[in-house]
Parts: sequence; C-alpha cells; structure tokens
Amino acid sequence: MDLTYTEDQLAYRDAVRSFSDQVLRPIDAEFNFDRHLSAADIHEIRDRLAKYEIATTAPTTSDGSLDLVATGIFMEEISRVSLGFAGLMSSLFFPISSLAGLLTDDQRVTYGKFFDRGAGVALAISESAAGSNPREIKASAELQGDSWVLRGRKMWASDADIADLIIVAACEVQSGEIGLFMVPGGTANCDVTPIDMLGMRAVSECEIAFDDCRIPEDARLRLPDGFASALALLWNGRVRVSFMAVGVAQAALDLAVAHAKSRTQFGRPIAGFQLVQGLLADMAIEVEAMRLLAFRAACLVSSGSPEAQVAVSMAKAFNAEAAVRVTSRGIQVHGAMGLATECPAERYFRDARMLTIPDGTTQIHQLIIGRSLTGISALR
Repeated sequence: MDLTYTEDQLAYRDAVRSFSDQVLRPIDAEFNFDRHLSAADIHEIRDRLAKYEIATTAPTTSDGSLDLVATGIFMEEISRVSLGFAGLMSSLFFPISSLAGLLTDDQRVTYGKFFDRGAGVALAISESAAGSNPREIKASAELQGDSWVLRGRKMWASDADIADLIIVAACEVQSGEIGLFMVPGGTANCDVTPIDMLGMRAVSECEIAFDDCRIPEDARLRLPDGFASALALLWNGRVRVSFMAVGVAQAALDLAVAHAKSRTQFGRPIAGFQLVQGLLADMAIEVEAMRLLAFRAACLVSSGSPEAQVAVSMAKAFNAEAAVRVTSRGIQVHGAMGLATECPAERYFRDARMLTIPDGTTQIHQLIIGRSLTGISALR
C-alpha cells in the first residue's frame, strides 16, 4: 500500500487548506468557536459558506460513494482552524451521514430533506447508564395505533438543541429490540438541554427528555441486521474523528514551532534549546504517526478489508490520546503563556481532550483490539 497521497489528493488538501485559512479562520475569529453557537450563528455561517463549492460538494469516488480518504483530508484541514467546524460538519458543509441509506422510498419523501446539505442531524444513543454498552438502553418506544410514543432520557447528543432531526435509539416495547427513530427538531414533549463542556464548545452536548413524545409510525428506521446495522454505520464517524485529532495536533505543532522560533530567552530563540527541540520532535513524530494511522484506516474501510474494524480502533484510540499529548506539549513549549486563555494552545488542549470519549472510548477500542489479538472478548 502506498503511504503517500496521490497528486489529486494533495491538490485537494492544498485547496481545502487555502479555503480553511482564507475563509474559515476569519469566521472562527468573528464568531468565537470557543462558545456554543446559536442556531442563528449556524445559519449565518452556512449562508456564507454556500458560495464555496469546496464547502458544499462532498468528495466522491468513481462509483459516486463518499470518498473516505478525501473526507478525512477535509476534516483534518478544517480541524486545524477549529474542531468546532468538524463537529458541525453536517450543519455547515456537505452531508456525510450514512444513515440516509436506511431510508425507504416512502421515508425519503418525508425525511429525505433532513439529510441534505445544511440540515443538522443529531444522534441520541447514549444514556446516563448506557454509554459504552448501548444494549443497556432504557429509553423506550411503544407503538400506539399509528404513532410511536417515546419515553426516557438521552445524554451527550451533539447539537440536539439546534438539530433539524434527532435520531434516537430506543428499546421497542413490543419486541424488546433496539431501534432507531427519527424525531424532527421542535417535536412536542422532546425537551433538549445543553450541557457546558470542557472543550469543543461550539458544538453543544445535550440531554434530551422524552415525555410521551409522539412521532408517526413511519419515523422508525428499518435496520436490516437489527441494531448492529446502526452500530456498523458509526465506524466511518470514527475514521473522521481520527483525522480531526490529526488536525488539532498539527495546529498545536505549528503554533509551538512558530512560538519557539520567535520567543527569546538567554539572548536567543528557545527553538535553539535542546529540550525544546525534543518537545517539538516528539510532537512531530506523533502527528505523522497519527496521520498514517488515519490514512490506513480510511483506505481499509474503503476497500472493505476484514482488517478495517481493528485499523479504525487503532487509529481512533491512538490518535485521540496522541492529540492530548501533542497539545499538552504545545502548552509546555509556550510556558505560562500556554495556560492563558488568550493563547490558542490551551484551547487546542481542551478540544483534543474531548476526543478520547465519544465514538467509543479509548478503553473500548483497546478491548476491540485485544479481542482481535487473542480471540477472547473482554465484553460480556
């Protein structure tokens, strides 16, 4: 396998990088992506980006499917500006959700618009007692006549407060199986409350309460292999998170190198000190390793390799943790200034720390890797 980008991929990276620096960076500064963005903010930013083809057109392969490698490149480059842009991907840029493929022809008439460009889709799977093990979900969906009635609470649903559609995982009362249900934003008896978080503050994490929330019977997504079908669709998201980690780590490295070259102590730039160079070298090594792991995972998923799932877990686990290490070293290079809120280094660290939990914690991915090595599952 060639471990370098093709000429077309390099050209796409350069184009996205130019777009990110010239268009997204001023938007980040104007709207302050270190705070929760309102629906009005999202709409205004989306309107501004609408004129840029690179922001609205998804990269595709020859068969018309989403190009995972090119999408990863896009995620890395916009994450260099702010992880908030990547977290708001479906609301601001081109659609990337694989869940649209589960819609029936009849459902597309009613719900297809929610998966188009600019429509925000939130996933509500986790609960306070059902995080890493979604099979312990307690939220319920009861079929009453021609309606589903949802009851229960969900946690950590990203941007559910401004979403056009919330896809909810709930246990069907009649069958006992876990299903996915589409709840349009603003539906009665669906109460959404944002939660203040450490990092990635542009993207709200929300608690949702369903109190006899009624939705039509056709709001249930058809899962060909049960809830396992839904979980399988999440793997592409984990690849994207791996590239997001590369982006924020690269941003921290770039900032640290620039600071080390401009900051003087003892009559010379601190970039000339061996220990500072050691910090920068360790950062660079990890960033390059992260990029290769993410690239390999995207290639294996795209090719349908049986090794893809483990490769994705390796990329997600390593990259999320490495991003924390790299951004922490970036703070160290800056000294006390790195701890000040006016310095981007501390925001990079807070944002990176957010990546080790969602889309499977580091520990869950370690167990997936361990199972592949030993043939023994630690999960029961």
